[in-house]
Amino acid sequence: MRIQHNISASNTSRMYNITNSSLSKESEKLSSGYKINRSADDAAGLSISEKMRRQIRGLKQSSTNGADGISLAQIADGALTEVHEMLHRGNELAVQAANGTLSASDRKNINAEIDKIKEEINSITSRTKFNEIHVFDKDGTVPKLKKTQIANNQQNAVNDLAHRIAYEYYPNAVEQIVDNITAIGSKVKALAAENKPAYNTTLNIDYIDGSNNILAYMQAEFKGASQNFAPSSLLMKVDNEDFPSLQIPNYELTKLESTIAHEVMHGVMDVAFSNRMCRIEGSPSPEDFTQWFVEGSAQLTGGGFSSGWNSYLTSVVRNIDNADDGSLDSYISGYLSRGGEFSVANRPYGHGYLATAYACYLTTDSNDINAGTLLDGANKLFQKFVDDEESSFESVMQTATGVSVSSIVNAIDSGSNISIKAGKMGAVEFVRRLSYNSLGGVGSITAGGLAVGGDDILKKTAIKSRQPLEISTINTSYVQLEQPPVSSSYSNVTLHLGTDADMENKEEITLYRMNCEALTISKTNVLTENDATSAITDFENAILIVSGVRSYFGAIQNRLEHTIKNLDNTVENTEAAESRIRDTDMAAEMVNYSKDKILANAGEAILTQANTNVESVLSLLQ
Repeated sequence: MRIQHNISASNTSRMYNITNSSLSKESEKLSSGYKINRSADDAAGLSISEKMRRQIRGLKQSSTNGADGISLAQIADGALTEVHEMLHRGNELAVQAANGTLSASDRKNINAEIDKIKEEINSITSRTKFNEIHVFDKDGTVPKLKKTQIANNQQNAVNDLAHRIAYEYYPNAVEQIVDNITAIGSKVKALAAENKPAYNTTLNIDYIDGSNNILAYMQAEFKGASQNFAPSSLLMKVDNEDFPSLQIPNYELTKLESTIAHEVMHGVMDVAFSNRMCRIEGSPSPEDFTQWFVEGSAQLTGGGFSSGWNSYLTSVVRNIDNADDGSLDSYISGYLSRGGEFSVANRPYGHGYLATAYACYLTTDSNDINAGTLLDGANKLFQKFVDDEESSFESVMQTATGVSVSSIVNAIDSGSNISIKAGKMGAVEFVRRLSYNSLGGVGSITAGGLAVGGDDILKKTAIKSRQPLEISTINTSYVQLEQPPVSSSYSNVTLHLGTDADMENKEEITLYRMNCEALTISKTNVLTENDATSAITDFENAILIVSGVRSYFGAIQNRLEHTIKNLDNTVENTEAAESRIRDTDMAAEMVNYSKDKILANAGEAILTQANTNVESVLSLLQ
């Protein structure tokens, strides 16, 4: 028995100190919410986490930068809306002054109003600012119209294209949608029966943004707090760079038919669900349709395999024996998730189509993947929205499908093959069967079969005048805004939309000079009949210039909206990854804390016992 060294007490003390140190660290983690509070906690994890934090904060600021760019473009578009109105008034006055029945004094009075119009145009364009930056800079790019010398046969080709769209493609697309998706069709037909002219459509064949970008778009206006559809506001614009005539390759004609069917579905939904389609940027309402659902629904009619969005899936399923062959499902799963790069939110035309089709499948009772099954599901799904105009989008979707919207989106985004509803197949198997059964076609549910493609997407039998929606006005244009040179010496605004000092993260917004001199109307007058006749041409060209600039700013807004969505998606997923590294797992840490608390209490008791053992030596001295 030794008293100089109490080994048991020393050992107990050492272990007690270790436990206390662990308790201190665990308390710190539980109270701070972070499992890395200092570099010693996880040196490698801290380095990775800080790198991710730099990226996250940079991307958040980039998203804000993009939103500022949208605001600038919206300010420009709003100002030019007023300029447009004034130019139309100027054109109206010029037409009036060109009439030979007017006297010189009459024209002088008309010219006085035109002078005031020009003064206000100069005033608006000079004082319109964003953050003290002149939106229409006096040193900005001078907008110029690029006039194309079009021969008569080429003009006839564009006219033939417009006629084909107005009298064949559009009415057949309307008929196929309203007759097949009867849940929507019945409502649209009833509305048109009350006031058919309100749903007439204007068709513009014009320059949008050049070839292989935006092929076409459908737009509508909504009015009032109830967001009602504005009569006669439907406008379909087709890019004449993508579709210059009907003399294009067959695959381009397929794309054209698919595009028209897609845009017509937008128009039908604008009419049937105006309160859900009127989405206010930046302040969405719970009942609003999401973008992926809007585009996915349109792709159901136009086809989700027509313009390259899901071409990879087509290449995969060409290498399997039949729809039951799941040997290549790992490739499909990998495509759907793409390491977080692809998602329903940032690929509404591709993944959005798959998610919307999956929702239709979950809504129907059948497990067969064909156009009839998906059409049945689409009818049941849209009927829920017709019957319930007030509930949120998520609520109606869950009622119809039996699962949450997030479950559907996550199943597609993650490339999961786990069933999210009893008796229904997982997302990967569904996508495999959908893709395989669409081979040779475009995957449309209104064309007569998923495998229907070519020039059979739209039928040829519909009568224009019998449709609830029809094209009543056709406008064609042969001029476009000339793009400024890349290395322009003019004053522009450059947005930084990334975290790195890389020129690829730069997006330049051209600032145009939009005063009367730039619009070539500074010397326009109507003092004589000849001057008034020339003024008509001057105002016409000015209107086209403003249209081109407004289209440019509109395209900028659309691009930046997509950029922001991609940035926000990247931030969300990077934050999730950084959280796994940096944040405390509260449940696991509480287990460790409880264990060490017990060990500390036990250590105290044992240390007391070890110290009392030495006292037994005193009994030997008695």
